[in-house]
Amino acid sequence: MRVLDDWLVLQVPARPLLEEDKVTLRCRDRRNNLVTWVSFYNEEKQLVELRNGTELTLFPLKLHHSGCYRCRGWLTDRQWVVSAPVTVTVHVPVANATITPGPLAHQVRAGDNVTLRCSVQVGSKPVTFTWLHNGQEVARSPLLELRAIDVGHSGTYQYVATNQLGQDGHHIFQALSPELALMVTTWGHRDTVAAGVSGALLFLLLLVGVIVAWHWWHRVAAKKQQERAPPDPTSPPEEGKVPYTHVVSSKQAQWPPKVTVPQDPQETYVELWGSHGQPWEPGDIYRNVL
Repeated sequence: MRVLDDWLVLQVPARPLLEEDKVTLRCRDRRNNLVTWVSFYNEEKQLVELRNGTELTLFPLKLHHSGCYRCRGWLTDRQWVVSAPVTVTVHVPVANATITPGPLAHQVRAGDNVTLRCSVQVGSKPVTFTWLHNGQEVARSPLLELRAIDVGHSGTYQYVATNQLGQDGHHIFQALSPELALMVTTWGHRDTVAAGVSGALLFLLLLVGVIVAWHWWHRVAAKKQQERAPPDPTSPPEEGKVPYTHVVSSKQAQWPPKVTVPQDPQETYVELWGSHGQPWEPGDIYRNVL
């Protein structure tokens, strides 16, 4: 087959071809002569052969439809001819923008380093990324690196993914990612140590309180036990008090009474003890005559 650029032409729309679009390829003679037995090829692979038709419709367009297309046909009173190759490019607008790391609420400590990454699930190159902090542009890069962050870095972060399609670049598509809420706290190592020391002091205070309460209860119990105990019978009498002794006679009265001869009186001596268990003076000894 010969390529006769002057005779056979494959026509493709000049506009950017987007995924899910509908596109028609036309094979015609440059001089509008009749063309029959037209075949269409993609990368040298025959797609279809039409006896009387000259058009090939692709719908819906997918990425695999991209490639180099040709058409071949029979010109009346001539021979088989093939068109020059035409490149078909299917563009995909950016979509499904995401931010990592997730989740959408992220809490970090002051002084840490944070790296945010943006990505899109689909989108034809080239794709540019614009980072926004609280709605204001801060960087243009797939990565946003925050070093030694402070409270001023708190807020919402998101990015805009953009791809410009077509030879003129006038077809612009954008996708906005979800917002990521970044909260920077000043809680750090010092607070951790302080919290640990406070916990230890509280434990010591509780322990001392338990020990003091135990000793107090023990003293109260001992005091009550002493109050309930009977006095010691062997303890000496207090000074100035005279102890008394009960004398019980073991002899029973007899009837009729017997006449007895008087005998010498019996004497009983009683020694009184002074304070602190010391004997009184000799003159304090009393005699009882029975």
